Amino acid sequence: MKLSLRTKTAYGIMSIADQCLYFLFGTFFLFFATTVVGLAPTVAGFIAAFGAIWDSVCSALIGRISDNVRSNFGKRRIFIMLSAIPMGIFTVLLFTKISGSESIKNIYYFVVTLLFWTGFSSFFIPLLAWGAELSEDYNERVKLRGFAYAGNTLGMAIGAVLPSILVEKFEMLGSDVCRAWQLTAALIAAIVVTVLIVGSAAINSKGEFAEDNSGYKDGVLKSFATLKRLMPFNCLVVAAVTYLIANTIFVADRLYYYTYNMGLSGTQISILMAVEPFAGFIFLPILSALSKKYDKRTQFVVGMGICGAMMIVLHIASVNDFLSAALMLMAFGLGAVCYWQMMPAMFYDICELDELVNGIQRQGAIVSFQAIAESTSEAFGLLMLGQMLKYSKFDGAVHIQSTLTLDWLKNAFTLIPGVFMIISAIMVYRYPITEKVFDEILESLNKKRNGEPDVDTSRVFKICRIRGK
Repeated sequence: MKLSLRTKTAYGIMSIADQCLYFLFGTFFLFFATTVVGLAPTVAGFIAAFGAIWDSVCSALIGRISDNVRSNFGKRRIFIMLSAIPMGIFTVLLFTKISGSESIKNIYYFVVTLLFWTGFSSFFIPLLAWGAELSEDYNERVKLRGFAYAGNTLGMAIGAVLPSILVEKFEMLGSDVCRAWQLTAALIAAIVVTVLIVGSAAINSKGEFAEDNSGYKDGVLKSFATLKRLMPFNCLVVAAVTYLIANTIFVADRLYYYTYNMGLSGTQISILMAVEPFAGFIFLPILSALSKKYDKRTQFVVGMGICGAMMIVLHIASVNDFLSAALMLMAFGLGAVCYWQMMPAMFYDICELDELVNGIQRQGAIVSFQAIAESTSEAFGLLMLGQMLKYSKFDGAVHIQSTLTLDWLKNAFTLIPGVFMIISAIMVYRYPITEKVFDEILESLNKKRNGEPDVDTSRVFKICRIRGK
């Protein structure tokens, strides 16, 4: 099914929201919590990590529920529209400094973080699942993800770049640092609410009224048990986990690295933060052009492999000036494009394989496991960084850190993410669903949907290494 420009554009507009919030939290929450609020690094790391774990729980539940919703507003659209305004409120509360004892502050940010990730799951999982339902065409899904990544890139710029600029500007206008962060969060929240409501209202598709799955009663654990029989699914889950560990550590650490290792000003940091989304806009049309010749797997493996190798090389060479930092972000931007454009599209292709093997349409459940992998890895990454800060005796009250602290901030910025990205590329290399294989899956599936008896699936099962039946 070919998608209209309006549908792809609207989907791309909504995709601004998830990366905007993801990078806002990933880039600034630990920094805000440790340097503005004054939380201990281990406590802030624990809160952020537990929030990500909570996101996993919510993702599984939302995916399961949205698969079975029947509504005049569509089973995905209704979640997106209802979650938009609460999501905006939780974003502002997250970057609001409160007064009170250390315990009260810890409880407040713990609760608000849980609310933030509940709201995030409520729109993100339906948004991902909606993409799988809009088209079953292998290449059309890549195009849709291209529009999504264009939105992601803009969201990345808003979430990772804009806060540094706005906080500094609000302070120049007379606001204290606490008020400056709150106003910044409010502006970003307004953007998120707007794009979710406008984008979801603009899509008019038959896909949102997908087949009635009222007979689908599997719980989260049973769904996972059946899905893990699909070797391609396992490859993608591990690849998602390893990349997102790299992404989380890099994104959360870089503000520390720019501030303490490089001694950059707020303006310089803002310029550097803009390099990654700029890289996205450069690499996106290149990958879109290459998609005519190379499949999703090949593009992911090559792009992520280059990204990981560059980060390891730059660790050895050292990132100690503006140019090398910009080069690092260009490399990271290539990996980000490969992941956010190709990974969801590959998970979409699992939906048809799952239906062929298990006879169930459960796009929401499948993409929720992608989100679960991402949030779990985010939790692990934040815990790792929190422990690195603790081990290296990071002190948010001083401007000059110890040599040990600076060394570990460097490791978290270069070497560790690079190694995890290489592992992610290796796992996708083992992923067997090429365009040709997907066409075979879809052909067999359509025969089954049309009631043809004795459909031969042996070749597909062998290629995809389906375990059990």
